[in-house]
Amino acid sequence: MTEQEGFRPSGQQARTGRCTLCGNRAKLTQAHVPPKAAFNRGSFAWGGTTADNRLAYGRPRLGGASRYAHCEACRASTSPWDDEYIRWAHCFAGHLLRSQWKGQRTHITGELTDVRPGRFIRAAIAGMTALTPKLIDSHADLVRIVREGTPAQPPEGIRFLAAIAPNRSPAHVEGSHEALVVRMSQDSDSGEWATAATPAVSAVIHFAPFSLLLADRQLVDSFPHLDCTEWLQLGVDDIAKVRIALPIVDLPRTPTAPVPIAMLQFMKARA
Repeated sequence: MTEQEGFRPSGQQARTGRCTLCGNRAKLTQAHVPPKAAFNRGSFAWGGTTADNRLAYGRPRLGGASRYAHCEACRASTSPWDDEYIRWAHCFAGHLLRSQWKGQRTHITGELTDVRPGRFIRAAIAGMTALTPKLIDSHADLVRIVREGTPAQPPEGIRFLAAIAPNRSPAHVEGSHEALVVRMSQDSDSGEWATAATPAVSAVIHFAPFSLLLADRQLVDSFPHLDCTEWLQLGVDDIAKVRIALPIVDLPRTPTAPVPIAMLQFMKARA
C-alpha cells in the first residue's frame, strides 16, 4: 500500500451475508466507496490531459473501497442516486482546478442551484453503510431514512459532516463505527495521568474533492467540517438551492503506513 493509495478496508469478504441497508440475509453486490465515476477508477492523473487534450480527473493507483455489502434490491434502488454524488464531485473538482483563486481559499462558498442535496447525502451514507455494517443495528432510523429516500427528520444522535479535500490530499476511506478512542493526558502539576474514552468517527470518505464524516453528535465540534445532516429533510428527487460555506481540510501524510482516522487530526488547508 503506497502513500497515494491511502487506507481502505481489506480482508476476506463473503458474497452472501447481511445487507447493510435492509438487514436481510441475501447474495450481496459490491459497493464502491466513493462511486467509480467520482474519480475512483484508478487510471487517471488528477488534473492531467489525455492524448486528445481533454481534461481528465482522478488519481494514479487509487482504488477507494470495494465491499460486498448491499443486496440486489437495495443496490437497484440506491445506486441510481450516485449520479448526484458524481455530479457534485466533478463540479467541485473542476471549480478547484480552474479557479483564479486556486490555492488561496480556506473555504468554498457559494450557492448551488437546481441540485438534489437529499440525493447526495443518501448516496454518501449508503456507501458509508458498506464501511460500517453495524450502523443498521445502532441507528436503524438513519439507515431507513437513507434507504427509503423520502423526506424525514434526521436523527439527533449521529451527524453527517462535509468539507472539501484539496487536490492531492491523501485518501482515507474507513469505517470505525462503535469503536472507542482512548486518550491519555498528564496533569502538569501532579504528574498524574488521566484517561478519557470517546466514540471514534463512524465512517470516513476523505477522497478529493470531498471530506465526508459520519460521527456521533458529541464529536461535531472536534472537526472543522460543516454539519449537513439537515439535507435528509429533502427527498432524493427534491430540487433545491443550497448556500454553502464548506471548509477546506486535509490530513497529515503518513509515508510509512496508514494510520486509523481516530489517530489523525484534520487540519485547515487551502485550495
